[in-house]
Amino acid sequence: MLAVPVSLVGTFALFPLFGFSINTLSMLGLVLAIGLVVDDAIVVVEGVQRHIEEGLAPKDAALKAMTELSGPVVGIALVLASVFVPTAFIPGITGRLYQQFAMTIAISVMLSAFNALTLSPALAGLLLRPKPEEGTYKRRGPLGKFFDVFNRYWESSTNGFVRWSHAVIHKARSCWLLLAVFGLGAFFFGSRLPSSFMPDEDQGYIYVSMQLPIAASMERTSAACEAGRGCSRKHAGSSIHHNGSRLQPPQLRPH
Repeated sequence: MLAVPVSLVGTFALFPLFGFSINTLSMLGLVLAIGLVVDDAIVVVEGVQRHIEEGLAPKDAALKAMTELSGPVVGIALVLASVFVPTAFIPGITGRLYQQFAMTIAISVMLSAFNALTLSPALAGLLLRPKPEEGTYKRRGPLGKFFDVFNRYWESSTNGFVRWSHAVIHKARSCWLLLAVFGLGAFFFGSRLPSSFMPDEDQGYIYVSMQLPIAASMERTSAACEAGRGCSRKHAGSSIHHNGSRLQPPQLRPH
């Protein structure tokens, strides 16, 4: 349970270092990262629990599990980071849009791996205990009843999944044929559906209205417009293909 908040709060703490802000893209990256950061901790806890059930003490089980799982945890983190980090180096407006999204996920994944190598095995060695024998321990209270129902449902779901997996393995040809049909269908529709980075309604124009004080000279107005064009060229770079301005005299209204 602590893997998700520790990784996400740590990601927030590193935002100022990269110049990021809390916006829609970074929040979207954190939502996706929630499903990724918990995997490393689950692998570690399951490994420690398996060794405890084999008869080892919790501390010894945590040490043995980490000797087996340290490499896979680091490998998972590096693979996920190698997928998202290159996205931040895409040039142009596309790279700017996906930079915070990709780096947010990469940072949270690396923090999750660090958490799985340090905090998760320490807590597993302190909190996990051997599972009691069937019939020797009975949970009490509404929470105990909830866990009993949940465990029964979980066991039946696991057995059903194992049966379906067994059937799929013995019908591999049909599964490969179904996968090929879906792949061809995706290629067929993907090559015919229109695609674009921006919606058709977005024509790529930005209009800026600039109003100077009354009686400002034309030279001052032209200088202000030139400063605005320079600012747009500085921040947008080569994305701007045409940059112009239009001066219009103020409208005089009768009192």
